[in-house]
Amino acid sequence: MFPNLMGMKEYHHLSSEEMGAIIGTSRQTYENKMQKGNFNPAECKAFCRKFGKSFDYLFATYDEAETAQHSARTSDNDRKEAM
Repeated sequence: MFPNLMGMKEYHHLSSEEMGAIIGTSRQTYENKMQKGNFNPAECKAFCRKFGKSFDYLFATYDEAETAQHSARTSDNDRKEAM
């Protein structure tokens, strides 16, 4: 549901149990929240603090993350063409 949050989990080699501990829940509760996209504001803040990333970055949906990547690639190409 949130590719950047999942990416941070993988990058830091964290288990679902450890992700649950960050937000004060069990592994099963974390996995349910991840599936449903149902994190409360305190849980979102805990992840943002843990990973040092903004809410907009961590909780971007697949569509939003893909759009951001496309925009970044387009900007890079525009800069290269200007040179």
